[in-house]
Amino acid sequence: MLPPLLLALLWGGSQAEDLRFQLQVPKVVRVQEGLCVFVSCTVFYPPDGWIDSTPAHGYWFKEGTHTGTGLPVATDKQDREVHIWTQGRFQLVGNPQDKNCSLLIRDAQKEDAGMYFFRLERGNYVQFNFMQSKFYLEVTVLTLTPRPQDHNTELTCRVDFSRRGVSTERTVRLNVDYAPKTVVISTSQAKASALEPQANTAYLEVQKGQFLLLLCAADSEPPATLSWALEDRILSWSGPLGSRTLELVLPVVKPGDAGRYTCRAENRLGSQNRALDLSVQYAPENLRVLVSHANRTESFGNGTSLPVLEGQSLRLLCVTQSNPPAGLSWAWGGQTLSPSQPSDPGVLELPRIQTEHEGEFICRAQNALGSQHISLSLCVHYKKRFMSTAFSNGVFLGVGVTTLLFLGFISIIVKTLRKKGTQAETPTQAETPTQAETWRPKVSRRSTILDYINVVPNAGALARNRKATPSSPSWPPPPDAHSPKPKKNQKELHFVIHSSPGPKSATQAPESKNNQEELHYAAFSFPGLRPWETQAPKDTGSEYAEIKFH
Repeated sequence: MLPPLLLALLWGGSQAEDLRFQLQVPKVVRVQEGLCVFVSCTVFYPPDGWIDSTPAHGYWFKEGTHTGTGLPVATDKQDREVHIWTQGRFQLVGNPQDKNCSLLIRDAQKEDAGMYFFRLERGNYVQFNFMQSKFYLEVTVLTLTPRPQDHNTELTCRVDFSRRGVSTERTVRLNVDYAPKTVVISTSQAKASALEPQANTAYLEVQKGQFLLLLCAADSEPPATLSWALEDRILSWSGPLGSRTLELVLPVVKPGDAGRYTCRAENRLGSQNRALDLSVQYAPENLRVLVSHANRTESFGNGTSLPVLEGQSLRLLCVTQSNPPAGLSWAWGGQTLSPSQPSDPGVLELPRIQTEHEGEFICRAQNALGSQHISLSLCVHYKKRFMSTAFSNGVFLGVGVTTLLFLGFISIIVKTLRKKGTQAETPTQAETPTQAETWRPKVSRRSTILDYINVVPNAGALARNRKATPSSPSWPPPPDAHSPKPKKNQKELHFVIHSSPGPKSATQAPESKNNQEELHYAAFSFPGLRPWETQAPKDTGSEYAEIKFH
């Protein structure tokens, strides 16, 4: 009789070819991660080597496990150890003795995925691995990627055990947070008109003085903080819990409102921007002419008269503000002039001014919204006449004063010559120098130039007498004997004719009537220009306006 082990090996070889060993199981079983799945299985084997009372045991192994030394993932044999990572989750629920090899898998994990085969043991003959009838376990992951539109919606998970009529479910409400998206800018150019969304490349043209409303809207959770900015300058913003829209109102559009407007939406998950380029259209304005001559540039407004010297060069530049840019042109004497620089028609160059250039030059600026013009009258002067005009503007006063001084000086010389033919009266001894000094004629608005002349006689004769009596004490001048100081804004000119200067002697006798006085100096004082009066001047009773002895 053959040993049982050898007999089993011989039978095993023959079992591989025995079609009586059959297993019915799905080739692929799919289960979502964390859920359970029932694998239906039916086994067929021949009734050899066992009787009805012979127990039958089934084993499920993962492919690659040795059935003799490795551990099964599930078995109905109580004393057989199973793999630790499947213990309690994989269960052989079928009875192999009844040809049922079904498997129940609970809480499926990603690591459970793979190929599985069944082994049946009953008696000495039925020792069979069903390697030709395996199934593949595919573990899928239940994923839900919430979208922004899923916010505040309900999600229900339901499990049905249809064979037993048992089911369960659970419902949750989704709270989906997401960064700002779909930032939209809408505009309205009238207070009661509907808003119009702008395209992706937003560009808007409006006219000066028009009403404009800009509206920014953004979808986000939590609500985003919105802000409006013009270039790099923040104009307005909303609070973090405010509305999902933000308005920007321009009640009267100005040229300075042109530029790039940016709406920014931001929350803790991210940010997004949207821009709008605003162009403000307006007719030409602030038209002026820049005149460059004599190494300087001046700005002139409308109707200005410009005096220039004959032969001088002149450059006229017409500038304005407008949108769209205005066309510029120059006209003179009703005739349109060709621009000096075709690329810049606002420039008019006159390299050498001639008298025939006199007249009105007109610059005209025009675009589709309107026009504006400015005129500049050119007055050409000859060099001599131009100098005379210049003096009349600033130097005429000085020329007139010099002329008057000259006439006054001639008058003094004439009066001095008259005195040579007559004897001068000597002041009485009772009259002190202080009294002679303090006497003054009253100055009225009809005074002549002689009223402002201070004449001081020559001290030559006195000096000669002083030489005769050198030991005589000197006569100190009185405290107020100095020449009066000119008042503020008063011009004082001195004409001096030198002779033999020298101090007076206190004991010096008055000069003889035959002695002729010589002019020492004359001081002219002009308190200011005063108009002539038509009344005749009063007689001051004096030949000179003022006589001082020093």
